Amino acid sequence: MANFEFWNEDCITGATKIPDNSIDLVICDPPFGINESNFKTIYRREWDVGADCIVPGYVEAPDDYYQFTKDWLSQAQRIVKPNGTIYVISGWTHLGKVLRAIDDLRLIELNHCIWKYNFGVFATQKFVSSHYHILRLGKTKDSKFNTYCRFGPQEKRHDLPGRPRSMLFDDLEDVFVISKEYHPGEVKNKNKLPNALIEKLVLYSSDIGDTICDLFLGNFTTAYVGLQLSRRVVGFELNSAIFNYHLPLVEKIEFGCKINELKKVEVIVPRRAGQPITDSERWMILWRFDHMRDSGMTKKQALIELEAEFGRGHFGLINIIKERKIPLTLYCLLDVDIETT
Repeated sequence: MANFEFWNEDCITGATKIPDNSIDLVICDPPFGINESNFKTIYRREWDVGADCIVPGYVEAPDDYYQFTKDWLSQAQRIVKPNGTIYVISGWTHLGKVLRAIDDLRLIELNHCIWKYNFGVFATQKFVSSHYHILRLGKTKDSKFNTYCRFGPQEKRHDLPGRPRSMLFDDLEDVFVISKEYHPGEVKNKNKLPNALIEKLVLYSSDIGDTICDLFLGNFTTAYVGLQLSRRVVGFELNSAIFNYHLPLVEKIEFGCKINELKKVEVIVPRRAGQPITDSERWMILWRFDHMRDSGMTKKQALIELEAEFGRGHFGLINIIKERKIPLTLYCLLDVDIETT
């Protein structure tokens, strides 16, 4: 089976080529219906003006944006696997129509994320728009999600004031702060998505060897990223000029060439993770915590010691401490003879 297959045609009719329940991940960045053909004059990028960097032939969305969205989204729903994921990238102008189509198709909205980028169109009579909406959808709530694909639970960042922050927690937040890419002087379609954004979606929602479908290939960002990360990619693009420009470049990609560049993630799981906690263990943890604090340990130091002593996770221990319900004077009445090593 080839690593990719692309069609220079409309995705709504063209997607009928793809069998039901055959795609692991669908990424859709459709036209926003905001006259994108005029973006060149709006942004006034000096390196683009006069350099013919923007490929002509951009296809605008139909006037009936709700029906347009429902038509292509119903194809995405049909082809994605029961545990697959659909990502829809949308501006705010027609977001209500997109959400209405999602609701009418009975897709499950698993996440509503925000991509915060670094450049917005200057405005004098309203706030500047500098974000897109990223909707994570599924047929069921069991859509694939690779929690530890980029960071392990033990990884911390120390470059901010205060206590160290969890790199995993930061990466899992539903606001993605990722800069746009401009590539001065390079040939491009309108409004290219950054590789870093697509790579994040691909890693969290697919595995090596999975098949990704992009219904609106545009700059072929999903194709480049997916193939470099050892995913098979299929997709559609209606603009012949941009399709014919990118197709020979995609053919030159070495399949999986960036897999070895990914950071190796080590997941250290507490040895008693998932085991039920008894009342006696709960109150032994509280007793040990108070004893450590009384002896001069900081909260952070005490938690590190407790993690090693009881084999429990950081946040589990914090919840136990926060949910203290029995006065400390009753410790002596409890059976605390438990194995903690």
